[in-house]
Amino acid sequence: MPENKLTRSVRLTKMQDFIRLKTPGGGATLQEIAQECGVTPRQVFRDLMTLERDLGVRLTRPGRGNKETGRYKIEDTFGLKIDSETAAVMFLSILRQKGSPLAIKINQIKDILIAALFKNRYAGQLEGIKKLQNRVHIVEEQLLDIKKAGEVLTRLLNALAENNVVSIRYFTPTKGAWSTRDVEPYGLCSKHNVWYLIGYCRKNRDTRTFRIDLIDYVFVRTEKFRFPEDFCLDSYFGESWGVYASDEAQDVLIKVSSEIAYRFRLLAYHPSQQIVKELEDGSIIVSYRTSGIYEFTGWLLQWAEFVEVLEPVELRRQMREKLEKMVERYV
Repeated sequence: MPENKLTRSVRLTKMQDFIRLKTPGGGATLQEIAQECGVTPRQVFRDLMTLERDLGVRLTRPGRGNKETGRYKIEDTFGLKIDSETAAVMFLSILRQKGSPLAIKINQIKDILIAALFKNRYAGQLEGIKKLQNRVHIVEEQLLDIKKAGEVLTRLLNALAENNVVSIRYFTPTKGAWSTRDVEPYGLCSKHNVWYLIGYCRKNRDTRTFRIDLIDYVFVRTEKFRFPEDFCLDSYFGESWGVYASDEAQDVLIKVSSEIAYRFRLLAYHPSQQIVKELEDGSIIVSYRTSGIYEFTGWLLQWAEFVEVLEPVELRRQMREKLEKMVERYV
């Protein structure tokens, strides 16, 4: 049966604190650590390796031949200097990434945060800690191949840091085909746990946006490129609704029915959102100025019968055509 990750995190934290507590008096023996943590000496050896390799804890180990009877000490005052409330917020944010390309490193970060979250809550409370994690449920889309996406993201980060040109194999959904192209990586963008690469595509001779989970592989070349001084991600996305900004921004008016009007009073779905009129029946008129209309219409469709496009006329026509096609599928 696989080891419960939270239990392992708590044990590592407990082991670290126990050795730190014993360090001023000369350290802790292997048997003392095993007894304190309720595991075998062999498991202690594995956990000590994890503390050093993954969590950066600096240990002083006994000399050769004294592993069983010698004492283990912590060399410095390694610790996470944040309060438990801050750690809790960070912990929840990390949990949201469990299905993203960042997931590979999530458990290592969780092990570090557990120390601040559950410090001094070990004996007799492990079940309570397990239940606490079980009472947080994250609903997000999850990649099926997290490992590959994580490797792609890591290589792109390295290329970004050094301004290296990358060669990528990319799938274009609209064409249903793979292509290989050289890209000068300018930056990264994330939306709903989906990561995107923004860079100059030498094949298209233009700045493009590439969805990272559609990249099959990345080869970081030794060739360098000059990052354009006038490029800014905020300016690139401008008034775009999402991550694609190839069209001109336009003014949009929508009517939102009373059933969901409260959501638009609570949430700004775009920086330009304004409620311009409150109607007697409880519905509202909302305005936007945005580009990326393809993504905007996709967003509108989720509201179905609760939203109506008023202006511009062309967008209203596009929405009608989309809805008519949807109806045809169900006739």
